[in-house]
Amino acid sequence: MRYTYVEENPESKLERKFRLALVVLYFAHTAFTAMPYMHGYTAEGKYATLSPVSLVFQPNGYNSAGEIINLIYGIVLIVLPMAAFFFCLLDKKSRIKYIPAAVCSVVTAAIITFYVGRTIAPFGVVTLILDVITLFLTMQGLQATNIRRREESLKK
Repeated sequence: MRYTYVEENPESKLERKFRLALVVLYFAHTAFTAMPYMHGYTAEGKYATLSPVSLVFQPNGYNSAGEIINLIYGIVLIVLPMAAFFFCLLDKKSRIKYIPAAVCSVVTAAIITFYVGRTIAPFGVVTLILDVITLFLTMQGLQATNIRRREESLKK
């Protein structure tokens, strides 16, 4: 019977730094979903800058298949960074947090690159840069976790 709480696999200092950096980057990524990612036309036919939040919450509803595709892309661009943020914030022991982080970075970069394309706005570019940095930090954090696990297995 154990009377004290001791973590069986505590994260190393390097892993903690990578995890906290990912948390900060995903918090910024989530905050940027309210900023304009692209230029385009609204449902009324007016030219405007559009954000993922404005793609999801349209005042006149969804009148065409194109607007429903915009809704799906908006939901993906909002939900993926939030999910990756909570995975990185709450998972301190395992390597599983790096899977949603890498998936989020790749999918959001693909959506912004291929869907937005030529009509990209300044915060779309900032988000792409954040995705590249986040993917790099994700791979480095995964490597730090592998090094810690290898050192633990050599001690036993």
